[in-house]
Formats: sequence, structure tokens, C-alpha cells
Amino acid sequence: MKKVNTHENHLIKLTADGTPTIQSSLYDTEFHSMHGALTESLYVYLEKGLLHYLNVNPQPQIKVLEYGFGTGLNALLTAEAAHENLSIQYHSLELFPLSEDIYRNYGELLWKKDDLTYSKELFLKLHEADWEKDVAISPHFTLFKQKCDFKAYQPESTFDVVFYDAFGPGTQPELWGEEIFKKIFLAMKSGGVLTTFCVQGAFRRMLSSLGFKWEKLPGPPGKREMLRVFRE
Repeated sequence: MKKVNTHENHLIKLTADGTPTIQSSLYDTEFHSMHGALTESLYVYLEKGLLHYLNVNPQPQIKVLEYGFGTGLNALLTAEAAHENLSIQYHSLELFPLSEDIYRNYGELLWKKDDLTYSKELFLKLHEADWEKDVAISPHFTLFKQKCDFKAYQPESTFDVVFYDAFGPGTQPELWGEEIFKKIFLAMKSGGVLTTFCVQGAFRRMLSSLGFKWEKLPGPPGKREMLRVFRE
């Protein structure tokens, strides 16, 4: 795909659906699928994660845990889903936050897509929010951004929905092992849902050994399958 801009050694690139992603200078891989950044986030984390959970467990307030704040795209989509009958507390982990220069240039490119209906003001508020504290982004959406290594994170609360959006096991295998997912299991409420793009056999067997249930689902464009994980 077309290479668009370079900032602090990160490369901003257009994906197939017309929305941008970022190629990490540290890991030399993209934050999203090149088949469509927005398409992937909407499908894997919103449709198959958040909205599925709410369809099965309708309630006025939920808590979401995200591994990988990244570009803030998942947080933006979730904040847009909050409304007067649904309050969302969103806890997001990120070891390497984007600089202001990068996220502003990413946002400029994102909103060049003519049919984008999401709020650019909301996107900027998510990125400008202070770290390590609860910030009311809107009347129905509260964000807590925590700068930490995924392996070091010790959940102090329980969550209804988990977005596991780390780089893939081929890039960061240490983020796909028992150490992290044992803590996620303990932090998920009964009936909680986790979604991720990874469907590797070893990963699925590890989830089963920890007590998770899981199902394969058709994947977003460019990926045959994805995984939805449950704690009963």
C-alpha cells in the first residue's frame, strides 16, 4: 500500500479500506491489518467483542480492558458506542505511547476518509487525556491509560470485555503465554468476553488449560479466522 508520511521513524500508511495504520519503528510491523485498519477494529473488537457481549448481557454499565492503546482506534469506537443508557469505563495499557506529532498526523489522515462519521474531537481528547488517572472523556465514557509492560500489569479490578490487541506472536511471542492470560482469567467477570486475531493452536491449548472457553469465528478481510474467548 501507499506510504504516506514518516514521523520519528514511525511510518504512517494507508490500508485497503482508506484508513491509516502505523508501522512500528521498534518492531517493524503494522498496528493494523493492511487489508483495512478501521474494518479490522470494527469487526474484531466492536462487533465480535463489545457488541456481542452487550447483546448477551445487556446492562447499563460495563468495564473494558484493552491491551494496546496504539492509535486509539479501538478506544474511539468504544467511546462512540457509549450513550445515556450505557456507561463504559475503559482501561487501556500501552508501553510506548505515540507522540503528539504522530497521533495528530494519523488523525489528519484518518479524517481524509470522506464517509468517516466518528468525532475527531473525541479522538484527540482520548490522546490528550492524562495518563495514570481516570479521565471523563464524555458523560458516559471514562478512560484510564496506563503506561506499562503487559507482563507487569496486575489487574486491580474485574472486567466484562477484554480487547487483546498486541503485536502477533511472531513479533512478540512473550505476550501470548500463560503468565499474562492467567491474570486476564482472574480479572474477567463470569460471562466476560475477550477477542483477538490470534488463532494459533498452541495459544488455544494454553487458553483451555487455564479454564477459558473459546470459539473460532470468520476473520476480518485478509484473515481466515479470529478468536472469541469466554470465562464461564
